[in-house]
Amino acid sequence: MKRSLICFFVLLIASTTIAHEQSFLVLGDIHYDRMEDHDMTWLSKKPDDLRQVKEYTQITKEVWPVFSSHLRQRTLQHDPAVKAVVQLGDLSERLAGSEKKADQMARAVVTAVEAVNMPVPWIIIKGNHDITGLGAVEAFHNHYIPLLQKQLKRNDVTSSGYAHQIGENLFVAFDPWDKSEGVLDQLDKNLSSPDARFKFLIVHVPVIPINERCWYLYRDEPRKRERLLEIIARNGAVVLTTRLHLYSIVRRETDYEPVVQLSFNSVVRDLDRKTSDKVHTRYGQKLATDHPECETSTLIQRIHLLHEESRYVSFFKQQDLAGYGLITTNPYGEEIFLEYHAGVNKTPYERICISDLLK
Repeated sequence: MKRSLICFFVLLIASTTIAHEQSFLVLGDIHYDRMEDHDMTWLSKKPDDLRQVKEYTQITKEVWPVFSSHLRQRTLQHDPAVKAVVQLGDLSERLAGSEKKADQMARAVVTAVEAVNMPVPWIIIKGNHDITGLGAVEAFHNHYIPLLQKQLKRNDVTSSGYAHQIGENLFVAFDPWDKSEGVLDQLDKNLSSPDARFKFLIVHVPVIPINERCWYLYRDEPRKRERLLEIIARNGAVVLTTRLHLYSIVRRETDYEPVVQLSFNSVVRDLDRKTSDKVHTRYGQKLATDHPECETSTLIQRIHLLHEESRYVSFFKQQDLAGYGLITTNPYGEEIFLEYHAGVNKTPYERICISDLLK
């Protein structure tokens, strides 16, 4: 009898633990695009943009239906249960060329999101492409914000900077283009939720540079960047970002706690690709010197910047591998795990305990 009671309570504790674990599907840039949503007369005068649009419209037509169907199936089948899809900006390509086409493009993107028929809500943030081009800012506000309200069932979400909590998981969206004076104070307030055990800062622009371009938030405003790092570290938040079309994990030390940043890439060109040609694990100026052709006028500045930043980086991994992430949180073990999947492979490329990096 005693043994039966012990077994019963062990099973009860185990089932409770599983029930409280939650997963989240994470997507980087997608650049959903259709040729009919562009003013071709305007676009034909911009050859580099035209090249990108041709590439992304082809990916949208040939890859997105298969990729999005796979994402839906993973969401339905994954254990622990997926509670939301987190999309980190550049959902669309933009560069529509006119206000009319920008509005048409935004409506097409909303339709595409809803057509995936996800059983869970989308948490979407603003990317630079989402607001690029004539009429893009207005179209984002007119269509993306209502989409967010519908997905999250929250009419109080009226901008691209907001906080949303699911269970003990808090997602705080930060708008890199918000220049208001109190934006960092609001971020600190949003991240300070007392009943959230796991906190994620979701922002399109990286907080820590991860490649030769050295694109990161507040690059030319060091005081603001130090404040941003302090806010993230003090609140124990994990940064989820994208923009650079790279899969990356980096840990940066601060005077408070370490900051861990996860970067995602969902511009999938090859659905069956399983590995990357090259994996970078050494952080520093070599990231820039390996690509001397990139922005030659700023090469010396970027070499110095990466050298200085390397003094604080204690873990680094970066590669060109497109796919999606599955983040699982376990409140009983205080653990956060990341599974990264290349293309439509159900077997993860790797599984990493993110909470270990936060220690």
